[in-house]
Amino acid sequence: MAAPLSSNDPALLAHLLRRTGFGWNAKDWKAAMSLGLGGVTQQRLHPETVPDNLEQVQQTIVGDFVDLDNLDSIRQWWIFRMVHSSRPLLEKMTLFWHQHFATANYKVNNPRWMWGQIDMFRKNGMGNYRSLLLEVMRDPAMMIWLDGNTNRKGQANENFGRELMELFTLGVGNYTESDVKEAARAFTGWVYDYPTRSYILNPFLHDDGVKTFLGQTGNFHGEDIIDIIVHQPAAAKFICAKLWKFFVNYEPSAADLAPLEQKYFQSGFDISAVLEALFTSPQFYAPANLYARIKNPTEYSAGIIKTLEAPVPSQVARYIKNMGQDLLNPPSVKGWDDDEQWINTNTLGARVDFAGLMIGTMNRSAGFIPEIRANYLGGNDPGTPQLTVQNVWDNMLPGRSLNNTVQTVLVDYVEGGAQKTPPKVLTGKLPGLVNLVLGSPDYQLA
Repeated sequence: MAAPLSSNDPALLAHLLRRTGFGWNAKDWKAAMSLGLGGVTQQRLHPETVPDNLEQVQQTIVGDFVDLDNLDSIRQWWIFRMVHSSRPLLEKMTLFWHQHFATANYKVNNPRWMWGQIDMFRKNGMGNYRSLLLEVMRDPAMMIWLDGNTNRKGQANENFGRELMELFTLGVGNYTESDVKEAARAFTGWVYDYPTRSYILNPFLHDDGVKTFLGQTGNFHGEDIIDIIVHQPAAAKFICAKLWKFFVNYEPSAADLAPLEQKYFQSGFDISAVLEALFTSPQFYAPANLYARIKNPTEYSAGIIKTLEAPVPSQVARYIKNMGQDLLNPPSVKGWDDDEQWINTNTLGARVDFAGLMIGTMNRSAGFIPEIRANYLGGNDPGTPQLTVQNVWDNMLPGRSLNNTVQTVLVDYVEGGAQKTPPKVLTGKLPGLVNLVLGSPDYQLA
């Protein structure tokens, strides 16, 4: 049964805020409780209804705070957007598309183009899928990444055409080698023109012969190839499955995907419509899907910064890289693998180190302890280590059971070896307690 859209059940609200953004701070939580599941869902699905609180900031800081020739500077600004944007799902979808259309600066070698690609995902990522694919086709970073500028009549380069079908739209088994070759011919001559800084067709380099692609024949250009692709049932299944794996769980069933695929065609390939079907699916709120995904390093880091209302560290991208995700430099065109690959001895240690760094930074602020006491303990010390631990846990991980082993570790820390700890000592233990929760196995889950 689907959760009532009017519900403000803390466990379900927390789930929605984690999956459609990067967690919450005290202000976000208060607003979410007021809106309920339905209000939060609609607000996030329709970012145009929420003023962009960072648009003016971006216009002001580019060239000052953001160095467009410095990849770390660009990545820091992107994390800042994830933490502070009034349109969190838009940033979450931008991260999704970066992983889906994985493009790396180690080959592109142009941070400004990488910035431009991320901004393109932000502007198009919750709109029409066909339009997004056209923008990807014209994107200069993608053209360098998959060799579009070297694709010429008589010497067709198959890289973009192949990955467009294999990794971006259809999946293996839904096209033939002949389709790859014919698609490559259709994309010949479409190049990035450096003098005009635009995507143009060079007619001398384009193969204008008849092509047969996915059973259709004509004098196809790149736009025609994309038109044919988006109408394929396999395209609906492929992108809906990717969205489901990113937002719900790693193993969608045919029954899970059917309503999303139907909405894909009914809406004319509208991504927001598919997301609405996903977020209002009974399965989205199924108990088994709460805390069912492992946070990727970016989700984990941005979430901690948001939760603590901390400043974004200048080296945040390097910390995230140490956790296994080098933003704007995915390991290959396949992007990153989700699930358990995020967690190993080294990356878990890097996560714990980052949590400790952020707690240390905030603990030097005079207002930090009163703030976390207000946020996690209702402003009052509950009086016992056990209640302190339970209250902090319930506020940081709503709906997640505290198992006995973890509870014992946390209570032992708060007690500090004593059976009775005065309230002022409990208060002093709060930063360390929050730090331990941030590094716990449960907090790694989304």
